[in-house]
Amino acid sequence: MKWCLGFVPQAETILDPFMGSGTTGVAAVQTGRKFIGIEIEPKYFDIACKRIQAAVNEPRLPGLDQPKPTQEAMAL
Repeated sequence: MKWCLGFVPQAETILDPFMGSGTTGVAAVQTGRKFIGIEIEPKYFDIACKRIQAAVNEPRLPGLDQPKPTQEAMAL
C-alpha cells in the first residue's frame, strides 16, 4: 500500500471506507500521513486498531518512507 500511496504524494490524509485489517492505515502512518478508516465488522476493526497502533509505536528514522518529491510542469 505504501507503493499505492506514492501516487498521491500531496495527500495529507488518507481515507479508507472499507478498512478491513488496516493495511492502508499502516501505510499511511509509515509515510507520515493522517488516516481515517471505516470498518463495520468489530473483529476487523479491533485488528486494524492494533496494527495501526503498532505502526505508530514503531521507531522511524527521520526522512525515511516519506513520499518522494515530484516536479510538475505546466503546459503552455
